[in-house]
Amino acid sequence: MVNILYLSLIPFKIILFVILIILGICVLKNTNSDCNITTLIIVFFKFVVHYLMYFNIEISDNDYNKYMRYLYSGEKYLCIFNHISILDGFILFSTFPKMGIVLYKNKVFDYIGYDDESNSKSGSIFVNDDKKSSVTTKIKETIYNRKKGQSVLFISPDANKLPDKEDNMSKFIKKGAFVSKSKILPIIIKYEDYSMIYNPEHESVLESFFKLFLFENYKIKIKVCDMIDPSENEGIEEYRDKVYVIMNQLYKEM
Repeated sequence: MVNILYLSLIPFKIILFVILIILGICVLKNTNSDCNITTLIIVFFKFVVHYLMYFNIEISDNDYNKYMRYLYSGEKYLCIFNHISILDGFILFSTFPKMGIVLYKNKVFDYIGYDDESNSKSGSIFVNDDKKSSVTTKIKETIYNRKKGQSVLFISPDANKLPDKEDNMSKFIKKGAFVSKSKILPIIIKYEDYSMIYNPEHESVLESFFKLFLFENYKIKIKVCDMIDPSENEGIEEYRDKVYVIMNQLYKEM
């Protein structure tokens, strides 16, 4: 049964979201304490995901504690996740403290005041279309210069395409996350159905964004897998494919 009241509130929720994100960026720019920045980011995204978008996220205590143990360890690693929806970033930021992402620069960021300073404070990396060659270097520096408790880089190696089979994750296409041959902590996101998938061939980014506000009590599962080490004689593509096979099998079991 369609909840008419819930649907009627969607325009107001979208307006509130825009206002909050602009205010949040302003506060972020004027916040210097690492603890306060972490609290600001996770509280903001938790409010958006759970109350404005009304999603239910399921992650076990063991998996969350596993992430926290590695976060405050001396391990040099990055997190790989399967990316199929615009919602993924919101979910991850609302769940995991001290995480950053590789983010392509977009003109939209100029309109909301999200600049290099804001991005750096969130622990993320900006990518320019004309300077993609420097991304690998930035990724390596972020991984190997990270100290205990500092932000962990999250990267998705798929090309935001639909999976070949319904029960599978989308194939990993990109190799940038594997070039450094660093350890990988896989993070798996699984939606209750395929209605949240962003399909660029059939919908615009704006349409996909508006879709996030249509669902009520939608369930999403998150799994933190065991750390994966690269083999010494393993090629970049071999390492990428090995990580995919492990994550895809666990995805099927969720």
